[in-house]
Amino acid sequence: MKKNLNKNRGKLRSEEAFDEIKNRIISLKLTPGMELDEASLGKELGMGRTPVREALLQLVAGQLVEMVPNRGFFVRPVTLDDVRDLYETMLLLHRGSISITIRRIKPEQITELQATNKELYKAGLKGEILGVTLLNSQFHRILNEATGNVFLQTYLNNLQDQSQRLAYLTYSKRQEEGPSISHFQLSFDDHEALIASIKKNDEEEAAGIMRRHIKLAHDRVLKYVSELIEIDGTG
Repeated sequence: MKKNLNKNRGKLRSEEAFDEIKNRIISLKLTPGMELDEASLGKELGMGRTPVREALLQLVAGQLVEMVPNRGFFVRPVTLDDVRDLYETMLLLHRGSISITIRRIKPEQITELQATNKELYKAGLKGEILGVTLLNSQFHRILNEATGNVFLQTYLNNLQDQSQRLAYLTYSKRQEEGPSISHFQLSFDDHEALIASIKKNDEEEAAGIMRRHIKLAHDRVLKYVSELIEIDGTG
């Protein structure tokens, strides 16, 4: 019994490490390409190297971290190929998931979507760019949960982690330029239209809105990454 209890505690610690390191990567506290030292992370998180290593291996599987033989763990860099592959996959999965969502979504989840989008709008008006990215991610995670399919939800949330990191990357680098009102307004409007199509059970319309919404995010990120590569002289 004692062994099992210790094992469960170890599992909880690795989950805690996973959540914390993932959030640091998504919010760019750990930047693309940065080396991740197990001992240093363990000290910061107040835990041993074993749960940290288990968490890093999970993040490798989720494509947020890469493991380089004989060198260690690194935050996965952002490349044009990754941007293309991410949004291609999002388009494919969301095309099927939205019809499942429409059939299974609960009234309270629709209410939650509406409330989250209103908060997103308020954050946009205040120029809280990073707040907009958090609320946008929350909106999509509610949709993912509404599928009622744990496997699909896991895949979609992993993609959302990647998308959220890219949103942080593009917005945080442009903080000094002020909020992108036009983009934030388009995102808000897409969300409102999506909620409306879900409420009237219109799968075709919802799929079209989702496709447009994903393309909006893709185009913004692609433009930023292309500019970054050009500035660095690596393109």
